Amino acid sequence: MQFKTPLAEQMRPKALTDVVGQKELLGPGKALRKIIEQHVNISLLLWGPPGTGKTSLAQIIAQENNYPFASFNASIDNKTQLTNIINAYKYQTFVLLIDEIHRMTKNLQDFLLPHLENGHILLVGSTTENPIMSIVPAVRSRCQIFEFKALTEDDIVPVLHKACTNILSLSDKQIEDNSLNLIAAAANGDLRVALNILETVNALNPKKITLENVKSFTNQQFFSYDKKAIKHYDYLAAYSDSMAGSDTDAALYYLAVLLENGDLASVVRRLREVPYTYIGLANPQQVTQIVTAANQAEKIGMPKAKYPLMFATMLMCISPKSGAFDEIWERLEQDSKYASQHPMPNGLRDFHYKHAKEITGAGLAGSPFQVPHQIAKQNYMPQGLEGKQYYFPKDNQNERKLYDQYLKLHHYIYGEDYTK
Repeated sequence: MQFKTPLAEQMRPKALTDVVGQKELLGPGKALRKIIEQHVNISLLLWGPPGTGKTSLAQIIAQENNYPFASFNASIDNKTQLTNIINAYKYQTFVLLIDEIHRMTKNLQDFLLPHLENGHILLVGSTTENPIMSIVPAVRSRCQIFEFKALTEDDIVPVLHKACTNILSLSDKQIEDNSLNLIAAAANGDLRVALNILETVNALNPKKITLENVKSFTNQQFFSYDKKAIKHYDYLAAYSDSMAGSDTDAALYYLAVLLENGDLASVVRRLREVPYTYIGLANPQQVTQIVTAANQAEKIGMPKAKYPLMFATMLMCISPKSGAFDEIWERLEQDSKYASQHPMPNGLRDFHYKHAKEITGAGLAGSPFQVPHQIAKQNYMPQGLEGKQYYFPKDNQNERKLYDQYLKLHHYIYGEDYTK
């Protein structure tokens, strides 16, 4: 029995000169191109949207180096299959494409390490997610990371035209003006999708590719959102940024896109986090209201969850904002990196072990509950940081009120001379 090879597979690039797009990486003199042409034995992590040439490039790398090629899909394959692949090439270097490498378990990634270190495997990891977030540092440090961009219409249309003439045997007269551009636009940067659309449209109407036929087919499809891919994170980022920027209408729009594509979970997670990031002390009561609404939405589920989520989103936008926490953390990071240079007051040390009080003076801090106002006038800060301030308020009414109370406490404990 003979299988018919899909058009996308027939059009797969066989050499570097056939690869479309990614000029920033594969143009003359660019880093990734030089790595391939000069046969540099370095493993690669290629991340970006689907249909941008990551798998094809892995095959080209194997061909350029004259190495055997093997592939492993991290979402469906297991350790036994990976072991069998490695054993099949026990005594030679080979290129291993790991598709969806972000789905690979930590244990399986660790299993790869010795084979990467001794040069047995030249890894090409393909992922739609940022490898900084999903690949363990030990594997990541042994690879070079390159980001692939979605293809443009100008990248895709020439490939579609070539497929029409070379494989589908269509003349230019049988390809209506702008019909290939419409296919490219519908594919949203994914060459594989574009070729699949072309193949389907041609199968339904073999004599001619027309605008009307393309429109008729693409109107029934939805190509613009994939919650497993980068575009998912783009919409989440746009949702968060719109709330941070207090644009209620934009935030509601991106909320609708996320919910219409079934991503309730990501919205709920985001609304549990961003109130503390963007509102914080500027409006603590609304922080609580927003997080409560997000939790309720999770319990209710769609479609009714959209109401508490709209409530929470609008509160996020309308509320006064504060970036104080990020600024506080930046100041804290500077000092906490050098904690060993700032020994803490002995009285604050743990005293729950034998002779702690005698050895270190631990547990000898004054009790705040036995002095006026229940506030002990004593130093709590490490040596060299006595009286240092990390919090300075943003310009909103609530924080100014909180800051007044903060300063009163600070002055009472350290005295006004310590205000910095």
